[in-house]
Amino acid sequence: MKNVTAIQLVSKYQITQTVIILAATMILPVLVHLLPNFNGQLAGAVLLPIFLAPMFAAFMYKKHVAILAGIFAPLFNFLIMGRPAPEMVITLGFEIVLFALLLSWLKNIKGIRYIAAPLSYLISSFAVVAGLSLLGTQANPVAFWLSTSTIAIPGILLMAVANLVFLRFQK
Repeated sequence: MKNVTAIQLVSKYQITQTVIILAATMILPVLVHLLPNFNGQLAGAVLLPIFLAPMFAAFMYKKHVAILAGIFAPLFNFLIMGRPAPEMVITLGFEIVLFALLLSWLKNIKGIRYIAAPLSYLISSFAVVAGLSLLGTQANPVAFWLSTSTIAIPGILLMAVANLVFLRFQK
């Protein structure tokens, strides 16, 4: 009887999927950072690998799977690999959580769902930069956001393609 209850809880809360997504959110950046820099930029800043597994989770599972990945992946990556930089752990975690929440909502809106992932990324990254400017740590938020978004164009395009693929195979 206890085994049945445990299996039901694991299934209901998608615990296995959460662990797999969290692992993928940690492994993908490590693999991408093994790539050489792109025009002097870190491969992670260009390809945005830490967003890909939460993006998959937002399309395929319940929201909490992607949210937990967003909360814990930057911290675990920092503790294990020393990346992202310590000052980026909280902001990146917040950005991924906001990204997952926005994507979970936008993927269900008819006209927007085809660009939900890149749009969610752009909105969440702008919100984080705007928040940093309110805290006084970012002097020119719009210029900084435009600069980082320009660097991330390949990753944003990768998100757009993955967005279309996930919509095709969504449950």
